Amino acid sequence: MDNNSAKIIAFKAEEPIMGKLYELGADVFIEREFPDIKRAFTDKQILVVCMDEGTAHKDVNGENKFCLAGSGILFPAGSESERLEKVAGLLIERGVSDISSHGGCGAAGLAYHRDFPDAAKQENLAEKIEGHAKEWSDKLANKIRELSHPAERVHILAEDMERPVEFHNARVVYFDGVGGFNPSKEIGLPMGFVIERAHLPPDYAVEELKVAVSIAFGHHGFGEMFSATEPLVIIVFAKNDEEINNLKNEVASALAGDKNFIAGKVKVDGLVV
Repeated sequence: MDNNSAKIIAFKAEEPIMGKLYELGADVFIEREFPDIKRAFTDKQILVVCMDEGTAHKDVNGENKFCLAGSGILFPAGSESERLEKVAGLLIERGVSDISSHGGCGAAGLAYHRDFPDAAKQENLAEKIEGHAKEWSDKLANKIRELSHPAERVHILAEDMERPVEFHNARVVYFDGVGGFNPSKEIGLPMGFVIERAHLPPDYAVEELKVAVSIAFGHHGFGEMFSATEPLVIIVFAKNDEEINNLKNEVASALAGDKNFIAGKVKVDGLVV
């Protein structure tokens, strides 16, 4: 089966659940289909994973996960040493002790092109990007240990993720203003990227959001299968009514210049948890 045919099958497979989300809206949809959604939010995390839906939805030994693009490889900083300090501090604060990387990491690809301007001309680029992801996670684990906290390394193979190796099957992006959202704790939720808005600098959280949207609409995602009638849905989780309005506005502002958002192929929705 070719890649495009596989995408079509995967897209259609989620039409029943996505149809309910489109019809009911996120608040009623979650209330009816996932009444125990609160159990998907965890206070302290153990394992940091990528925001990739394939890792966010994966149950890794039952551990509570903290979602962060490339396990922090894109975190804003002036240097790698500063990035390591900032990300290590954030993860220690969240209680994280297991540091993961994964095969086919898009965030690692962006970081590799950032760090190696000639990346497009290099051979065996996919292998080098995966090596870059592993190296970052090794350095991050070492930095956490330097700060007198435990840290172990985990690598998730591409074929072991909760999505096809060849493409992203995310139909939503979860923009979590509550904190600690683990979709693997509530089986059956639409596949989606997870942005930890509650525990990230706001400016950086929306940058992760933009990356997720670009992947969803790119050649590694469903791309042109999204439409005004079957859009990518940004599901905002918030603690109260005022916050949900603010976060929805934040998302809309961040995507204001995005051609797919302008065309109505991205819907911003959400609920109070």
